[in-house]
Amino acid sequence: MRLRLGFGLIALAAAAALTGCTVNGPDTDETSSAPTTSATKPETFSLNLPQRPRDLQIAGKQDADICTWLTSDQKAKLEAGGGRPVVKNGNNYNGCSFLGQSGKAQFGISLRVVPEGLDAFSQKIAAVQAKTAKTYEVNGFGAVQGQIPGAESLGCAVFVDAAEGQTLYVDLSLTTPGGMNNDQMCERAKQAAEAAVTTLQGS
Repeated sequence: MRLRLGFGLIALAAAAALTGCTVNGPDTDETSSAPTTSATKPETFSLNLPQRPRDLQIAGKQDADICTWLTSDQKAKLEAGGGRPVVKNGNNYNGCSFLGQSGKAQFGISLRVVPEGLDAFSQKIAAVQAKTAKTYEVNGFGAVQGQIPGAESLGCAVFVDAAEGQTLYVDLSLTTPGGMNNDQMCERAKQAAEAAVTTLQGS
């Protein structure tokens, strides 16, 4: 698959600028431009995550390391290619971005390391606390999937309880409006999370 990387990067940046979303980290309750209300945030919020089978070694990993967490075979299945450090201008989480194309739909997949446990980090993320959020397991690790309230058509994120005090954040950002529906975006984000965790389990 040949990807027009220059166009993809421009489209990703343009989509982020136009929508108020950041490609550097998840929108939190304090900084999100998407509409949020107290109704989307319960007074007591708990993910009730299962016990981790082990800790994944992601703490302190640099961008170049993170770019190796999707293998060539995995990228082919995700219809993504490349891998370059994420642009940092706000939430400076180390990470790597991959550009993808499925039919006419163009998208970006980003992997990031958040140096905070998922239970604590989830308190700051509007997408995780939205009514559409759901929890499941990724290769035995607890995870929560969410979309920014009011901006669901722009992408889908999966947050994995990777280790004590560490969250693996996987985000799919759609750069072709209407190119995928919510289920398709979230399924591909989940597949990317499963791929990265599989790589990390084997390392």
